[in-house]
Amino acid sequence: MFWSDFHFDGLTLSYLTIGLAMTMLAVWNGRKTLRGHKQWPRFIITVLFFCAGYGLAILSGGLKMLLLGWEIMGIASFLLIILHRDFKDSGVPTPGRPTFGIPAKAFFIYRLGDVGLLLAMWASHHLGRENAAVVSLLVLVTASMQSSQLPFCSWLPQALQNTTTAGAIVLATLTVQMGVFLLLRSYPFWEHQLSIRMLIGVLGFVAAAMAAGAARVQSSVKRRVAYVSMAHTGLIFIEVAAGFKSLALIHVAANAFLGAYRLLVPPALVPASAGKSAHLNKRTWEDRLPKKLKYTIYMFYTKEWGLYARLSKYLRP
Repeated sequence: MFWSDFHFDGLTLSYLTIGLAMTMLAVWNGRKTLRGHKQWPRFIITVLFFCAGYGLAILSGGLKMLLLGWEIMGIASFLLIILHRDFKDSGVPTPGRPTFGIPAKAFFIYRLGDVGLLLAMWASHHLGRENAAVVSLLVLVTASMQSSQLPFCSWLPQALQNTTTAGAIVLATLTVQMGVFLLLRSYPFWEHQLSIRMLIGVLGFVAAAMAAGAARVQSSVKRRVAYVSMAHTGLIFIEVAAGFKSLALIHVAANAFLGAYRLLVPPALVPASAGKSAHLNKRTWEDRLPKKLKYTIYMFYTKEWGLYARLSKYLRP
């Protein structure tokens, strides 16, 4: 009876491979930056705890086992966000160190998605196949929250900005992609519901457009990586909605390795091609926009369209 709660297929193998590679990269980076500090043992224990939840989630054969792994991953993710809150030897001045409130807000926004999974479990047992659209909608809400998509798409930049690089690798490459995993695992349940597929595609398109624009105005490498990861995840949502599951898995792996690479090898502040572009004096499509419209769009992207500010009014630690 116990073993019937687990399921192994190509989707599980793909996520196991990605998870193993990203965990090794995170531990390798943590060993370089945290070893010798008191955060190092805490980081190792937290990563092992996260891996336990990650394994239960991707090997789950039902919603109960998935929920157990989901909860463990959520707790471990929060511990990774607050890992360096008392990191004294990092070279970061104490006055500029982020407060505990910002990670707490990101954690609560992220954990709100679990309500959708719990309601999906209840609806699947009590409502049956007659209300499959309700269950599918709850699954989509959970996946959107987990993958930092609309409407709660601001927790990932806040989380990455307030954690170590090793923790950011885990959050940006594994935690975020679990929303895609949930959609792929539940694909046979909603594949014949055209309205749900269209809704997934629209949400993915809008989130990808918003995140791609927000990534261009970020001065922090971690926040830029977060928005780029969100943009790619939005495109993956579109691929899943269109039924391209193999392409979506390839995109998940590529997005994970790209995010890890950008975190481990931050880009130069001034690209080598900057002088050449200035010499050619080429105008982009943004330069052709009216100044007022261009500045308005810039302010919207800088303020993240006000999503995090509005949520912060109701999430006070």
